[in-house]
Amino acid sequence: MELSDLLQPLAGTPETATALVVLLLPLLGFLVLFPFGKRFPRHGDWLGIGLTAIAFILSAWLFTQTWNTATYHSRVTWFSLPGSSLTPFTVGVLLDNLTVLMLFIVTFISLLVQLFSVGYMHGDRGYSRYFAYLGLFTFSMLGIVLVDNLLLLFMFWELVGLSSYLLIGFWFTKPAAVAANKKAFLINRIGDIGLLLGLFAFYTYFRTFDLETLRLLIGNGTWESGSFIATYTLNGQDWQVELGPIFLTMAGLGLFMGCVGKSAQFPLQVWLPDAMQGPTPVSALIHAATMVAAGVYLVARCYAFFTPQALVVIAIVGAVTALVGALVALTQNDIKAVLAFSTISQLGYMVMGMGTGAHDAALFHLATHAFFKAALFLNSGIIIHAMHRGLHRHHLHLDAQDIRNMGGLRKAMPLTFYTYLIATAALVGLPLFSGFLSKDAILSGSWAWAQTMGGGLYFIVPVIGFTVVLLTAFYMARHMWFVFFGEFRAPFSVQDLRLKAGQEVEHVMALPVILLAILSLGIFFSPNPLNFGSSWLLQGISMDKLNGSTVLSDALLQAVKAQDEANHTLHIVFGVLSTLLGIAGISWAMLKYKNRTSQQLQQEAPRSRIAVLSHHHFYLNELYHKAFVQPTLLLARTLYRNDKRVIDYALNNSSQALVIFAKFVAWFDRWVVDGLVWLIGALSKLLGRVGRGFQNGKVQSYYAYSLFGFILLMLYIILF
Repeated sequence: MELSDLLQPLAGTPETATALVVLLLPLLGFLVLFPFGKRFPRHGDWLGIGLTAIAFILSAWLFTQTWNTATYHSRVTWFSLPGSSLTPFTVGVLLDNLTVLMLFIVTFISLLVQLFSVGYMHGDRGYSRYFAYLGLFTFSMLGIVLVDNLLLLFMFWELVGLSSYLLIGFWFTKPAAVAANKKAFLINRIGDIGLLLGLFAFYTYFRTFDLETLRLLIGNGTWESGSFIATYTLNGQDWQVELGPIFLTMAGLGLFMGCVGKSAQFPLQVWLPDAMQGPTPVSALIHAATMVAAGVYLVARCYAFFTPQALVVIAIVGAVTALVGALVALTQNDIKAVLAFSTISQLGYMVMGMGTGAHDAALFHLATHAFFKAALFLNSGIIIHAMHRGLHRHHLHLDAQDIRNMGGLRKAMPLTFYTYLIATAALVGLPLFSGFLSKDAILSGSWAWAQTMGGGLYFIVPVIGFTVVLLTAFYMARHMWFVFFGEFRAPFSVQDLRLKAGQEVEHVMALPVILLAILSLGIFFSPNPLNFGSSWLLQGISMDKLNGSTVLSDALLQAVKAQDEANHTLHIVFGVLSTLLGIAGISWAMLKYKNRTSQQLQQEAPRSRIAVLSHHHFYLNELYHKAFVQPTLLLARTLYRNDKRVIDYALNNSSQALVIFAKFVAWFDRWVVDGLVWLIGALSKLLGRVGRGFQNGKVQSYYAYSLFGFILLMLYIILF
């Protein structure tokens, strides 16, 4: 196949043109609000919300036009290098089921977060800047979703990193926020190095960044004698690429490294809890629904490029991340920290699903998690807002985010309680809620994968998945008990948390959490909320619907799919087992905390060695600080001292020596060289004058000079 023919520009369609409008609307909001936001009425919040609302409406239209109907792909030549054998660099928009699903999720969550922020961020000095940053972030995330090639995806990927840096450190006067955004930015760059190496590895051999072209080239390749063989034609010349499984595995894992950083997978997950230093709506937008899901989306888009060996590594990393996140969440006391580590754990579920061949189940969980985790974060924002309000009224200084200072909030904040309860049930994975469907789909797929791989140690992955169900139920039940049950533990009335006597919270903050809580119900994702197999969303994001060739792992994935279909009875067992584990986790938490007094709850602290390890995130931050940060800083200080004390000292002193030497040379030139030249000239002039005096034209003088010379000669002869 001629590679240049595959990259010929495709005609644009109304759908792809609409997608570009969706992409540019948030950018327009940023470009207007960032420099001029304070000049608008209400600092321009209505402009950002309005543009995002239009983007959401257009995304919903694209969803109806594309879902299970058609795939739209528009591509144009970006630039080419004259006289080069390289193929033209293209830029395009790809619309398929996965794209429009992500478009809907990103614009919908972004719209709700902006509405919520009107109440939450009211009166903040950076109000217009905040909405401008939200627009930039939404634009960046939509770019990742829409583009059709790896190079542009990487550009938007880095722009998302910049946007999250700005939003995490939005309150830049807080040292903790500044440290958090630097930490998030730098750790993500570690993963991005792997992503960059991976995409250039594929470009080196296939001469294109275009995702559809790469899929086609790999799809037409074959395994021969343990090597992967792909052929294509470039500028009339036939090329045959022979790649070993180790190279393909490493290139695929390079792409996966981007996911490890962005989706907070072990061992790079340490940035996500610190990122809670940003405003709570930012946590809902970036770290619960969209940005951290970008890594999972990347793996889904590049699924054709992963070998079976790479998928094993991905499954193990996901399982370890899910377990570590759940274990750490068990002992956290900050309301947002619990949700942050829960996010890490759930992202581990998604990555585990990707690695075990449950590609569709992982994306299904991405979608359901977006709604119920955003609901939890926004509800936590309502609680934190209310705690600050109560503490401010009574001029008290307590940690407004510490769940040990809460309790009994369901009495004063019933709306928050019920919406939080629904989202928590979805997170735990109880029947009739969305998390039950998506989580069971991942667990069933991972079990089928372990069976296909030959059992043994491979069953550790699904066993970890079931263990995390129990742990999730425990830490969320503990979380709910500390926040909503028992007696209020702050030294003022719980009713003081309400906005006013007849109103719990601002309406603009209540509407988003109500919508998100409703969308956490399983009925919206499957006609049978007890059977994930009947889910319209799960069926729509299967590999067949996404036109994704999986030739590198096709045999394995087909075997896993067949095994999963044969496990029909086990699906029922897994559903019952996960439900029982959820109930057991809730019961465990209730039995542990139900009979404790308010004073005991307020003094809750980890006591056992394992609990201390859990509370301190297994000291990973301290380990990284000693193993990487301190040596890096030491090296930097050493290089700085070497630069200042050796290099600069040598340069400064050598320059001074050169000045002295130059002055000496100037003196020598002036007084010796120039002096000698002047002396020779002066002597020549003097001798000339003397000689001119002898040549006076008088014979008497010549006779006298000759006689004088003769006398001198005679004296010399006589004396010597």
